[in-house]
Amino acid sequence: MLADYKIVYSRRRTLAIVIRHGQVTVRAPVGCNSKRIEHLIQTKQPWIQRHLLHQQSQPPALSWQQRAEILFKGNTLEVVCCRATKSDVAVAGQKIIITVSNRVSSTHLSAWQNQLLAQWLKAQANIVFKQRLLSWANVMDISFCEIRLGQWQRRWGYCDSNGVIGLNWRLIMAPEWVYDYVIVHELAHRQVMDHSVEFWRIINRYVPDYPQAQAWLSYFQQQLVE
Repeated sequence: MLADYKIVYSRRRTLAIVIRHGQVTVRAPVGCNSKRIEHLIQTKQPWIQRHLLHQQSQPPALSWQQRAEILFKGNTLEVVCCRATKSDVAVAGQKIIITVSNRVSSTHLSAWQNQLLAQWLKAQANIVFKQRLLSWANVMDISFCEIRLGQWQRRWGYCDSNGVIGLNWRLIMAPEWVYDYVIVHELAHRQVMDHSVEFWRIINRYVPDYPQAQAWLSYFQQQLVE
């Protein structure tokens, strides 16, 4: 019996199967033939079942509020939440202090903490990633149009045909060598748009330890996208 799945069409070039929270999703190019999708699902059944069973056996992931800690630039920081006259986020040593205004009701406290932290992380990413992108573009002698930050569940970045580089701002939680790999990856697409042998040759030239970066992102993905 085939696993239940849903199809999401977008302006992509290839088919991909994503399994998240027990849901199987096929990401397909617009206009993709349904028989091609069915064939992919059929041939990938053993792989799909293994991943579904693995996810079912995993304990539910804890939020940063439940853990009382968060990753920032690869370091684990203790999260301290408090009240004051003004909302703010600041780092002190190995702690990140999230202050919520006394004017915010207790029923909205958790949501405000989430919002303040997300805004702070995105602001940090905007500063750091602009500098790193310019630095790597200079090293690789590659031009780009602009940088755009976003938040996506299943991708860390993108490069479009107009030279726009998109980066997931949650990468600021990863170590520098990890988000540097993503930046190099997207810049390399300015020369080679697919993931051919030539593309990975470029990546290996500048980030020879890229498999370790990929492994780090895979291992810590849940903490980064929560």
